[in-house]
Amino acid sequence: MPKSRSTRPANRPSRRHEILESAIELLSVQPPDEIAVSDIAAHCGMTPAAFYYHFASKDEILDEIVADFAERWSDQVQSCLDEVHSRDDLPHFVDTMLTWVEEHQRASRVYFVTSVGATSSCEAVRRSTRNHLGRRAARTFRDLAPDEDRIRLALAGLGLVTLLEIVSRSRLDMDASYQTLGPVKFRATAGQLAEALLA
Repeated sequence: MPKSRSTRPANRPSRRHEILESAIELLSVQPPDEIAVSDIAAHCGMTPAAFYYHFASKDEILDEIVADFAERWSDQVQSCLDEVHSRDDLPHFVDTMLTWVEEHQRASRVYFVTSVGATSSCEAVRRSTRNHLGRRAARTFRDLAPDEDRIRLALAGLGLVTLLEIVSRSRLDMDASYQTLGPVKFRATAGQLAEALLA
């Protein structure tokens, strides 16, 4: 006898979030061209067919990861810029942002390291985010130095955002400059570079 509608099991919840988390884990340690859809599917215990039920391609999942991180990164940078009330606050701003990057290390690595140049849509998101944050940082600098030339402050704002990207990548890759300076001096140097933008 068939089961009544009310006693049938509910549909299994979407595993989309699980796929995204698995992709972030893999993409944080390998570039996208070294990872196949089958690797992502296996990592979260499903078949490639189940992956394709949620995402059309590996590029689509990468684009979503980058876009989601860009939004969170943008919110965090803007929130921390709200706390910058003098040039002396800039080292603390950079330090706070580096701490945030470390706390979100896997997604940060995908955004700042492994996915760079992977797709044109990822690059468009990064460019748009950088430009938006550069304008936001320029507004902060105009508040700090209202008599300064606006073009110079616009360049300084973009410089601050670019500095954040460079030091984040350096920290996540633990590159030669990070290893040579060590964690404390690296952060102090990054803070000094931020202050120099308004020197």
